[in-house]
Amino acid sequence: MLLIRIGSLVLLGLTLTASHAGRSAARAQGPDPFPRTVTDGAGRRVTITRPPRIIALVGGAPEVTRVVEPAALRRADPLADDPSVFDWTNVGLVVLSDLFAAINPGWTDAAEAQDIPVFLLSETASLDNWRATVEALGQATGRDDRAAAALTRLENRLKRLATRVAEHPPRRALVLTPEGYTFGQKTLIGDLLAAVGAGDIAAEAGFEDYRQIDAASIRELAPDAILLSPTWTAEQTARLRDDPALRTVPAIRRSQVFRLPFSPTLPEDPAAAAFALALLLHPAALLH
Repeated sequence: MLLIRIGSLVLLGLTLTASHAGRSAARAQGPDPFPRTVTDGAGRRVTITRPPRIIALVGGAPEVTRVVEPAALRRADPLADDPSVFDWTNVGLVVLSDLFAAINPGWTDAAEAQDIPVFLLSETASLDNWRATVEALGQATGRDDRAAAALTRLENRLKRLATRVAEHPPRRALVLTPEGYTFGQKTLIGDLLAAVGAGDIAAEAGFEDYRQIDAASIRELAPDAILLSPTWTAEQTARLRDDPALRTVPAIRRSQVFRLPFSPTLPEDPAAAAFALALLLHPAALLH
């Protein structure tokens, strides 16, 4: 019965929508016509002359899939594919990370040779970063309505979850990768944890972004919940649970070790990720 209720809650969480206030008066009057000049994730001013029909997505970028419909995306592997033989037909915009652009400048060179604007993405280190990227992508692609819908869904979800967990004690969580890295200050997962009434214990301890951590540090931090990235195997998880050096850690003693269903670095959908976190850390708040 509990599994059925949890399943129902997950379905409910994936379909919640509501209106969102707080958009500027300029946006309320409607988006600017093309050509448009927007600032990309690398701080560059990019001018797009007309609404791009096809967007070349070089590499993975979950923010783009929140804004651009699948049929309009033409995907490429930034390392394996050759930009000189890529199908540039009807491509109106290229989107790729600044890291991939630096590793393989052939993609930006090929686009610029055909006067196709390039929108660079930088690391998403906070929810505000994610919001700004989605809004800028909406402007750059002419999908302002889809970007606004994604932002509305996130804000609505966070507000509803904050109300649900407000009366429950905060959880002190530690996020771990199989390599022993944790996520501290200025990380997206830290913002998501705070949004659902949980503390990122590594951030509270002053750890900056990503840091490797050992058993002694985990004992000292004493998290009451440990969240594992999706790359943990069953064998690795079992070794963590059974590690004699961690047997006094509250999360281990109380079996509060959970595998995340999303990437803590950059989840596909932050709204769904927030709901998943609340379900793991505050099940009583969502089950009643």
